[in-house]
Amino acid sequence: IEMEYLKEKVDAGAQFVITQMFLDGQVYLNFVKECRAYGINVPIVPGIMCLNTFGGLQRMTTLCKTRLPPGFLEQAKAANTSDDAFKAWGIEAGVKMCKEILEGGAPGLHFYTLNLERVVVGVLVGLGLVTKEQAAACSAGEADAKFMVSAQGITTGAGSPK
Repeated sequence: IEMEYLKEKVDAGAQFVITQMFLDGQVYLNFVKECRAYGINVPIVPGIMCLNTFGGLQRMTTLCKTRLPPGFLEQAKAANTSDDAFKAWGIEAGVKMCKEILEGGAPGLHFYTLNLERVVVGVLVGLGLVTKEQAAACSAGEADAKFMVSAQGITTGAGSPK
């Protein structure tokens, strides 16, 4: 029934689809294949949840009933020795998954950042989509706090980030 509803949306004019978060690249690739078989031929943009904390991973995977690749949770637990260590592992896992889905034909990437830029910027560096210099500019000072843009597009800072 979900595919029927999605097909109705596309037939009514939706020009692309953004998926719910997933952590197994094969889930995305299988979903795209199912969409194509159902006649849904618009771009399917993968929704990527950045792995910032082990607790957040546990909450989101439980809430969203997310399928994990074999050994993923065990790797996450092993990486959870410090905040920095977990984020570094989150970047590594994110780069690996994003490469897999981009190589599989994903038209782009949509990151669910939760206003936490460190892991997503690390993934973008790992994919070669931004330079280390560009990444440093994203994390300089309190840019996120001063110039955050809400879902409604309202900037909460005076001026723009440098």
